[in-house]
Amino acid sequence: MFLPYSFGILRYLGLWHTETIYRWILYLQMIYSYFMISLISSEVLFESIALVSNYNNFQQFVDSSIILVTMLGICGKMFNVIIKSKEIIQLINILNSYPCCSQDSEEKKIQDEFDKMINFRTLAFLVVTESAVILTTSVSIICDTPNRIMFFNTWLPFDTSTIIGYWIAYIHQVLAHFFGALADVAYDTLIPGLMLKICAQLSILEYRLKLLAKHSYYSDSSVDNKQREMNAATECVKHHLKIFQLAERTNRVFSTLMFVQFSISTYGICVTIYRLSQVEISDPEFASMAGYFMVLLSQIFGPCLASTECSIKSCDIVTAVYQTDWYNLSIASQKSLLLIMTRSYRPLRFNAGYFIEISLNSFNQLIKLSYSAYNVLQ
Repeated sequence: MFLPYSFGILRYLGLWHTETIYRWILYLQMIYSYFMISLISSEVLFESIALVSNYNNFQQFVDSSIILVTMLGICGKMFNVIIKSKEIIQLINILNSYPCCSQDSEEKKIQDEFDKMINFRTLAFLVVTESAVILTTSVSIICDTPNRIMFFNTWLPFDTSTIIGYWIAYIHQVLAHFFGALADVAYDTLIPGLMLKICAQLSILEYRLKLLAKHSYYSDSSVDNKQREMNAATECVKHHLKIFQLAERTNRVFSTLMFVQFSISTYGICVTIYRLSQVEISDPEFASMAGYFMVLLSQIFGPCLASTECSIKSCDIVTAVYQTDWYNLSIASQKSLLLIMTRSYRPLRFNAGYFIEISLNSFNQLIKLSYSAYNVLQ
């Protein structure tokens, strides 16, 4: 199964539909999707109204805006998955078809190693995110529910002073943030997952390049031998071009939302640090804020790490070509390898908003920018 954890969560949330021949199942999937989207979107709307109505209270405005901007980003991610679903399916089909699909046991082993890495990072981010949600919810239940205080500051179209009204509103908030966190995990692991899938293709290409010169094309005809060798070299060139096309498609689908994520993370990190500096370590709120801070760092670090790994691996193709027995190949095959080397001198890159490069260097710059903004707030 392709990225089982990321797409499994999306299916659980109704944001990714499974293929079915039964029309009634499709209708049920659509109803469930509308319910989940309405659950999260309505909470974002209510919190936005409360934020606007409390703009005169700076402290309350800051506290409310920290989570709200994240929830707004989650709504954008959900709609991005729904709107771009056909393009995402095309990416999956390309990765599962020739020349990207594995051709032998060694290539299957390479893909399995990257799949294990993707699954581990997905589960790690899931644990970090949901732990922060559970911690924040636990603190709220202990501190807020005895006094009938809401989980987060929100506006509601009904009276919450009654027991039934309060618990309906409170459970709605908890469920909206819990499922919103799951949607965030699915989207924020889908992007680096696709990046690492592309990185796996680069490793498979390295393997095929090593086999190219070592493979013996035995045939009675020398012309046929050269032709088979040339075909193999041509397939390597096509595979290399397909990898860069995959990167371009991935940029088109996710670039805008990655820019939004960078903006949200910059704001969220600086404001969270500001709030942490004002809260005592013994205060239960400190633990929940620290958990949220770890989530903000993790959700931007994952894509930056995966993108950097892809860029480094794309540059390694030059070395992989040079280390093959290229001198035993025909002139035509050598020219094909030269095309691969020339293209590899321009590393594969992923962008946020088409002008911010997603990399570990960008992650460092984001941390520095957030710290500078924190100093301004001080």
